[in-house]
Amino acid sequence: MQFERFYADRAACMKTSEIREFFKLAEQPDVMSFAGGFPSADYFPVPKITEVLQELLAQEGKTALQYGATEGSWDLREYLAQKMTREGMPCTAENILITNGSQQGMDLISKVFLNPGDVVIVEEPGYVGGLGAIFNYEGRRVPIPLDQEGLRADILSSELRRLQREGRTPKYAYVVPNFQNPSGITMSLNRRREILQLAQEYDFLILEDNPYGDIRFEGEPIPSIKTMDPEGRVIYLGSFSKVFLPGIRVGWIMAEKALIDKIACAKGSTDLCSNSLGQRLAYRFAVSGYIDAHIKSLISEYKAKRDLMLSCMEKYFPEGVTWTYPQGGFFIWVTFPAGISARRLLLKAIERKVAYVDGAGFYVNDNGKNTARFAYSEAEPQKIKDGIAILGELLHEELDKQKRHASGSF
Repeated sequence: MQFERFYADRAACMKTSEIREFFKLAEQPDVMSFAGGFPSADYFPVPKITEVLQELLAQEGKTALQYGATEGSWDLREYLAQKMTREGMPCTAENILITNGSQQGMDLISKVFLNPGDVVIVEEPGYVGGLGAIFNYEGRRVPIPLDQEGLRADILSSELRRLQREGRTPKYAYVVPNFQNPSGITMSLNRRREILQLAQEYDFLILEDNPYGDIRFEGEPIPSIKTMDPEGRVIYLGSFSKVFLPGIRVGWIMAEKALIDKIACAKGSTDLCSNSLGQRLAYRFAVSGYIDAHIKSLISEYKAKRDLMLSCMEKYFPEGVTWTYPQGGFFIWVTFPAGISARRLLLKAIERKVAYVDGAGFYVNDNGKNTARFAYSEAEPQKIKDGIAILGELLHEELDKQKRHASGSF
């Protein structure tokens, strides 16, 4: 059967991410992998989860194993509304919709807001899951580069003027302000204000994705864009995946009630409801204060890994290689000297049982070929030491080849 003739037009946009294809190689058991941006399973509180699950099933089994409301568990939504309010984003449970991870939130928002060809502002490099959700609904992604303060507001302003001359207005801007995936960069307070002002001036929404914000190693927390939003034009995504358990697939959208009601309609036809057992489990751990305490221990563990990877890069990587300094989260963004292909280097590294993610997949256009994302969250300390040392050797070899080629001696 040639099934292509049955596909909807939009299915042509749906392609497997090259990054996920490389995960198949990178996640082999014997590979020293810096590829997957996953929380370390070593930190999952399995004994405590076993204990709480037994209590939960004994006390609420009939409810926890049944279908639930499309909007999500009322108890969990109330807890999250109180959490958001404490963080400067006043709301009620009616402003919260539970999702199957924040990835479903991106998909639902694209589904609700995007017609084919609608413009969405994205960061470059940007999170591949967000870029993919927009692409799958035939949105036109307009990339704005980052610097050390986050998305370049000056370039965004120029792009908005250009789009306005074309008679086009973005539907929304998708941003990850805290410890961005893939760059690890945190957007400054001034940039957050500038982007919100541009959204007000040009009348578009902002989708603020914050899966890593609680995993801060140093520095003062920066207020979310949502805290500065008097009109309700910012839609906020949160998740338990990075700070508790990714496998329960519990995230949330916080937005104006009218938006939540419309997005809930889209969700109802997608999955009816999110994981009832996972929601009840997350609620019990959250309301008891356990997750807050757990995050403190995670910060200590992930900070040690970040520090180790940075020190190994400093020790083993040759001059001309640069990298970001994340104040939290999971990622370091590495830029190799011009002429070094991160993809070709990755293939050589995999032969030596080392893996990372080459950066091209995080770009909308054909850019980023000499960049890479390194995740320290899953890797064991000894593998960080050994893997970065091997990559240092490979980089020195590549640069030596470049020098010999430039001098004409082969």
